[in-house]
Amino acid sequence: MTHAIPAEQNGHSDDRPAIIVLDHHALSRSCLARVLRSEFPDFAVLEMEVAQQLDDIAGNYISVVVLNTGNSFLTDEPVREGLACLHRSLPGCPFMLLTQIDEAAISDAVITEITRYGVRGCVADSASIEIALAALRLLMAGGVYFPRSMLMDGPEQAAASHNITALPPAWAISEVAPEVSSAGDRMDIAFTERERQVLATLLRGLSNKVIAHELNLSQNTVKSHISHIMRKLHATNRTEAVILSQYAYSAPNGGADTSKT
Repeated sequence: MTHAIPAEQNGHSDDRPAIIVLDHHALSRSCLARVLRSEFPDFAVLEMEVAQQLDDIAGNYISVVVLNTGNSFLTDEPVREGLACLHRSLPGCPFMLLTQIDEAAISDAVITEITRYGVRGCVADSASIEIALAALRLLMAGGVYFPRSMLMDGPEQAAASHNITALPPAWAISEVAPEVSSAGDRMDIAFTERERQVLATLLRGLSNKVIAHELNLSQNTVKSHISHIMRKLHATNRTEAVILSQYAYSAPNGGADTSKT
């Protein structure tokens, strides 16, 4: 779904699709907007201090809203009220949250709650700018990004979380950071054969339990392979590993392991 907003703001007067940066703090808002204008030249990047400013605009199409929630917990009443207001104004528009909250505190229950308001991504301020931009591209391509896996053991729980999984579909990941496609920009990483198999299952969003069953491994062995993959990619969690793996070449003769353990 697209949403009309004005074609004029910050010196722009055009009909490009827009990215909205919503942040109470002028410095962080303008810094992020400047980065996004450089990274997304085909989009108009519009800055707003409060959500009510959306009522005063009409013209381009909003592709995504980036909302800085600061140090407020994601399910605090003011945050939920703000998200509900945005969701009513822009039904169907994806929202990405920027937060100072430690990603370890972003539980499955929290993610389930905020996705009800159109949130399709969340990036902690401990993440690198590369991860933040990749996550934003992923949302704009129709994917979903959260800083931890929502996949749970058990078919009932996995089915319940299917629409809000942190691990994006492979087709969406392929759209992330298309400019990082030249050999000079990509990492030359030697994955073993088993690591490539495990990474392929991560791309499909499978839980450790399902991966273990599919590859005939123990869950401890799966965890060990995932740990090795993350270390090679310099990823801090499995979601980052999935995204960063798209920048990596698996070097030939990389010590392929064809064993079943």
